Amino acid sequence: MDGLFYLAHLLNAGLGFLIYLDPILFKNYGWWFVAVGILTLVVSLVKFSYSVLFQARLFLLVTIGYFAGIVKAINPDLAFSPVAIDSQTAVIGAKMFALTSIALFGASAGFFFAWKKKNNTNLMIAAQSIKPAYWKTVYWVSSLGVLITGYLSAISYGPTVFEGVYGTGEGQGQLLGNLQSIGVVCLVLSFVSAIRVKKINYFIGVLFIAFYFLGWGILLRGGRLEVLSGLLALFVVVPATQGKVVKLSAKHFFIILLLAIFMEVWGSLRSTLFTGATETIIEGYVRLAESGVYFAGTISAIASTFANLLHMVDTHVVGFSFGETYFDYLLRSPPEFIYPNRPPDLSMIFEKYGYEAIGGFFELAEAYLNFGILGCLIIPFLISFVLAKVYQRVLSGSWLYVFLFSAILSVFFRGAWYQTFAFYKSLLTGLILFLVYHIILQLVQNIKYVNKLQDVSDRRLLK
Repeated sequence: MDGLFYLAHLLNAGLGFLIYLDPILFKNYGWWFVAVGILTLVVSLVKFSYSVLFQARLFLLVTIGYFAGIVKAINPDLAFSPVAIDSQTAVIGAKMFALTSIALFGASAGFFFAWKKKNNTNLMIAAQSIKPAYWKTVYWVSSLGVLITGYLSAISYGPTVFEGVYGTGEGQGQLLGNLQSIGVVCLVLSFVSAIRVKKINYFIGVLFIAFYFLGWGILLRGGRLEVLSGLLALFVVVPATQGKVVKLSAKHFFIILLLAIFMEVWGSLRSTLFTGATETIIEGYVRLAESGVYFAGTISAIASTFANLLHMVDTHVVGFSFGETYFDYLLRSPPEFIYPNRPPDLSMIFEKYGYEAIGGFFELAEAYLNFGILGCLIIPFLISFVLAKVYQRVLSGSWLYVFLFSAILSVFFRGAWYQTFAFYKSLLTGLILFLVYHIILQLVQNIKYVNKLQDVSDRRLLK
């Protein structure tokens, strides 16, 4: 299997490089290139079958560019999004496919070099040695954090989709850019502490706050990716605190498939439930296909931003940034109310230059904007490498990395498709939350110690 893995990736990345140099090759042999790309993806998914997280990472990474490539292989004149059709040329579609093949090589290499198969369970052993009183404190502090973020999320999103139209600005906007990460980290800690305490009322409580935060605070108000990311964090991080790596089983596959279908349907319904629009989702897709647009919901939206960026570079509207947008992460770290003049969201570049877009700023688009074809190899490698290393640190006994890992996965889907900056800011949030928890727990322990001394002193006085 290893031999096929190496061969498939070298062939696929090599073909990707050739297509990038001469996109006309894709017009003549598109289906052959697509076949090699899909085969490489399948081989990679089998290779990393020990981790559903790694499989999800690779699948999300290739979906955007490979979808565009498949549409162009069917017919170079077809569009893969109803937005920014002028950017969706046959050459741009071929380049999207080519860069994705190179990115698949880089991301797979990141996992391959970072992951060590042998993990110890120091974290699980350490957790079992901690007194139940500690976990009770963690549970109540975390649960309070979830309740607060659930309430603030509801305010940010605005009314439910049954009471208003999603995305019309009726909410107060993002009160905190890292609100999602705070809520998910606290929710993961609530689940972990409930497992340690082993009392049924704690489990009932954590299920209630999970629905309150993810269901009432986000899903009913139109949010999708945030809910999926929160569920993924629970699915992966909680077992990791017990020394377990989650694999994809047949049961998991069907649950994930149903969730994906539901979320895509919800993405269409959230804007029509209140208005009572009559066109069904399938009717809308068919209507677009008949007009020459193969629409795939969120995938098409993100693909249009990738196409826009390549078109802007190819037509010299913008030049390469050579790392500037990544350096801007530092300047974008403080909240806007603290630093109003911080660099704007990168997706604003499309509006600035007169391009239409409905998505964020895809990982490979930013990588290409900064370092060209080399960026589409290096950035996916680094993200996968860091993800695997943080995962292993959780498995090997670091509570700091439980916070960091939970924070990363809290924005997993948004970071993968909408903006890499989400990953960076989630890491900062995880680190800050770890420090806050450490201070709170230390204060609680000191208060308990002082009360204990006071009790001893009172008893002596009574004697």
